[in-house]
Amino acid sequence: MVELQRNLGLSAVFTVSLGAMIGSGIFVLPGLAAELAGPAVILAYLIAGLVVIPAAVSKSELATAMPRAGGAYLFIDRAMGPLVGTVAGFGVWFALVFKSAFALVGLGGYLLFFLDLPMRTVAVVLALALCAVNMVGVKQSGRFQTIVVFGVLAVLGLFILTGAVNIESGSLTPFLPEGVGGLLSATGLVFVSYAGVTKVASVSEEVKDPGSILPRGILWSIALMLVVYPAIVWVVVGNLPLSALSGNSAPVASAAEVIMGRFGAGLISATAVLALISMANAGLLSSSRYPFAMARNRLAPGFFSSINRRTGTPIASIALTGAVMIALILFVPLLELAKLASAFQVLVFCLIHLSLIAFRESNPSWYQPPFRAPFYPWIQIFGIGGSLVLLTQLGWISMVGSLGIVVVGVAWYRLFGRSRASHESAMLDTLRLRSIGPLVATTRRSLSSPGRDHVVIPVDDGTGIDRLRELLRIAQAVTAHDGRITLARLDRTRRSGFWWRRDPLPRPDDPFRAAAKNIAEETGLDIAVVQPRGNDPRQALVDYAARHAVDLILGEFQYSDARRRTKFDLARVQDHANTDVMLLGKAAMVDVSTITVLGAGSPNDVVKIDTAYRLGFAEQAEVRLFHVLDENANEPQHKAIQDYHDQLLEMSRVDTYSDIDSSADLLGAIAERQREADLVIIGASRTGIGTELSSRIIGMVDGTVLVVHTVEPADSWGRRLLHRLIY
Repeated sequence: MVELQRNLGLSAVFTVSLGAMIGSGIFVLPGLAAELAGPAVILAYLIAGLVVIPAAVSKSELATAMPRAGGAYLFIDRAMGPLVGTVAGFGVWFALVFKSAFALVGLGGYLLFFLDLPMRTVAVVLALALCAVNMVGVKQSGRFQTIVVFGVLAVLGLFILTGAVNIESGSLTPFLPEGVGGLLSATGLVFVSYAGVTKVASVSEEVKDPGSILPRGILWSIALMLVVYPAIVWVVVGNLPLSALSGNSAPVASAAEVIMGRFGAGLISATAVLALISMANAGLLSSSRYPFAMARNRLAPGFFSSINRRTGTPIASIALTGAVMIALILFVPLLELAKLASAFQVLVFCLIHLSLIAFRESNPSWYQPPFRAPFYPWIQIFGIGGSLVLLTQLGWISMVGSLGIVVVGVAWYRLFGRSRASHESAMLDTLRLRSIGPLVATTRRSLSSPGRDHVVIPVDDGTGIDRLRELLRIAQAVTAHDGRITLARLDRTRRSGFWWRRDPLPRPDDPFRAAAKNIAEETGLDIAVVQPRGNDPRQALVDYAARHAVDLILGEFQYSDARRRTKFDLARVQDHANTDVMLLGKAAMVDVSTITVLGAGSPNDVVKIDTAYRLGFAEQAEVRLFHVLDENANEPQHKAIQDYHDQLLEMSRVDTYSDIDSSADLLGAIAERQREADLVIIGASRTGIGTELSSRIIGMVDGTVLVVHTVEPADSWGRRLLHRLIY
């Protein structure tokens, strides 16, 4: 397989990071921010930089621990799971593309100094040229970035030195005309000027020595800009009256013309054009790695992860990013979109801090960053608080737009990525491990009870007598000695006018009544046959369970109505039934000598373990508790699962064994173990079994599988929310 090439050194990392910052943030935004805060815009740039520093520190640690393409997407995905990672990947990708497109169009105000050309046409041509440069190779792109950035810094240094001696003190008063509110609003607007500092982490897989070079490049660049940005704005504010500065789309050129005449304005305009091109190039370079990284994690089409053998670059990912950039240039009002993207960038910074906290707290063995963020966790807490304060200053349109990107990311994950995502996350794994204690206590109470009081088995004309006996074997094992077992007929239909209706029609020769009578005589079970009334058989079953205190619904995966030639999925009963549900797979349950219970630490564990132990006792079978950890799981995680299994072993009345495996291939490890089992018991955390990971496991099990789903526990709303998040 072709890998990305490590061609970027310290100068390239430093300049890519600078190039992501030196652009519209300094050449365009000072005029817009001055309308909000007046001369205090100088302080706004300083505050924004201080808020970004924690994100730079956190991202430096994460990048050295995981020097792979993808940046924020990769870190958040590994820490908080593929759903949040997908949302972050979409958000950061769009944010970077928006900013790059805005930079190319934003150079129009400066390019007018030389040529009167249609700005959008020029921007499209430049976008195509940058795509070509990036496709040729990241080394060439890095060299281009280095030349441009150092040239821009030299010109800006000259501008600061010559302009500082001409500062008019009167231009700085009153310093805070709009109060603290205006200062915070301006800070939120110019925050995007620094946001690009962490973009270089997305190309960390192409850095020669990421453990040393990445943190130095990121932190040195932001330290430099914390001096350069306020200094430039100080010179601009000190040389232009507020009336000339407010709303000016080329404020630095206007100030340069006052300081150095026409030549100075031309020099700054040329520098601004190069800087904005550099910013767009840095954005294209880093944003194109997000589709690449998502495809490599199977959350985007696979061809985006392909790497050209000759250039060592992800050409398909670069082409997609360039196409979106060109579309934005041609059809979208970019200033508003840049604000929307910036608002989401603030949220991503919060997720970055939470990701670092998750890794530190879960402490996986593979997480060994050469650079570790100092003052943990206080610097992360400050970063989260500061970012959220700035988010409130960006306006409700930006917040609604950010929510829209979140919705798109969630929809994409649900429709495309969910069935392909099989890995866990550091944060969710930590929360699960810490929820094991209450599960042990609940399991002990469940096993000390005599069993289920009332079990309902839904049947229809397609249910065979042999399958009925299998379901009754399970029901007999889990039902208390004085409990009840009820067969619920669901599939009787008749024609009424132009509509089909589902009504119970008594039938003297009902085969289930005869079978139930025979089985009851053979086993001594108390078996009744009922026909729940209702047009919708699922709802009729739910209503019956509520009226008759049913504590378990035990059925097959799918029932068919032969007369209407339609099917309905019994799994959907879980949506509304206030009771536990078990579904037996299609494979016949013959002799059961080995029962394997998959997974550990979910709310379904109590039902899984209780059922396995009672069935094991009834069938004289051994029980195996099997759990697969990620191959990078650390020793505390192994120990936590082993301690959990040990406590479960103490409760068992049958031969029970613990089997814990570590593997990068979760499904492969399960496939290997399930061949040794006669019955596999697995939990389903929610309905829609056909779309989640459990369905993939069910599909590959050769033998009999029993899926269990427990009713929501009667806990506080906070614990219920936690269970929904982590399971």
